Amino acid sequence: MTTNTKMDIEDPTTWPDPPERGRCWFVGCPNEVPQPSGGGRPKVVCEQIVNGLRHTRLNKSLVKRGRITVPSSRTTAAPRSSDGEPSEKPVTTARQTYSQTLQQVQATLSGLPELVERLEAAARTVADQEQSAAEIAAVERAARAQVDQAEADRDAALAQARAAERAAADAEAAKVAAEEAAEEALEAEEQAQTERDEARTAQQAAEGTADQLRADLAEQQQRAETAEDTAEQLRADLAAVTGERDQVSAEAAHLREELAGIRQELADMTEDRDEQRRQVTAERARTDEAVTVANELRTELATTSAQLAAAREQIEAEQRHAAERIADLRERAEHAEAALDALRHEQTGREERTKRGTSK
Repeated sequence: MTTNTKMDIEDPTTWPDPPERGRCWFVGCPNEVPQPSGGGRPKVVCEQIVNGLRHTRLNKSLVKRGRITVPSSRTTAAPRSSDGEPSEKPVTTARQTYSQTLQQVQATLSGLPELVERLEAAARTVADQEQSAAEIAAVERAARAQVDQAEADRDAALAQARAAERAAADAEAAKVAAEEAAEEALEAEEQAQTERDEARTAQQAAEGTADQLRADLAEQQQRAETAEDTAEQLRADLAAVTGERDQVSAEAAHLREELAGIRQELADMTEDRDEQRRQVTAERARTDEAVTVANELRTELATTSAQLAAAREQIEAEQRHAAERIADLRERAEHAEAALDALRHEQTGREERTKRGTSK
């Protein structure tokens, strides 16, 4: 994949990928990359050793991931020999050379007669036609044998060359497959590391959610306990109001009894009508006051009953809401714990698969 990032010669991650067609991906490599004639995937590395590093697809992937470094192209000049330097004593050297050359010439002249005799003997042998024909025939037979052996060696060499070409093609295919498998293994390792990081992040988020749900559940339980305490207090208030209502009812009954007695007394009294009228007036005033008090008590009792009913409904609603909230929080906590267990199980499976892939 090509990117618009500016290339940095010191950063292999910025080198063009793929490079220019026919060029090696390793920046600074002088070798050309021959391309397959039948099409297919273009080659991007030269497969040659440059500065101690073979330029292969596997090494390309390792360099891009920072696993290995590209050696520097700087070289050290070989030390030069000092044998050709001019001598500091040219005359002495020339005399030594003259003496050695003269001795060689004299030795050659002394052996010249022997050489002449050997030359004459060789000439007589060459002039002998029978010996020449026999030697020629022997040479021809040896030449034919050598030709036959050369042809056999050629055929064997051709067979070995074909076998070597097939073996080289098989080796090249195996090397390409191995490099692709190595690249896939590197990518699988990076993917597994990414998945492990994501699983850890999801696990931490799930644990945070579970902690929050536990805190919410504890808060709702506290609110439920507070609602229970409020309900107990309202029940106590209801009991007190009920007692007061019973007391008011008893007083009203007593007043009714007194009213009945007064009416009976008024019916029975026939003497002293004026006194009776005053007594009646007084009794009526007392009766009106008692009736007013009874009416007020009835109104207060009705109000108290309505408040008590409203309090009961509110308590029941809060209890239902608290119960629903607790059930919802429990369900969410169970879901969070289940998700956390699933994530842990999935992470364990991924780690086992990664271990098996690495061991392979």
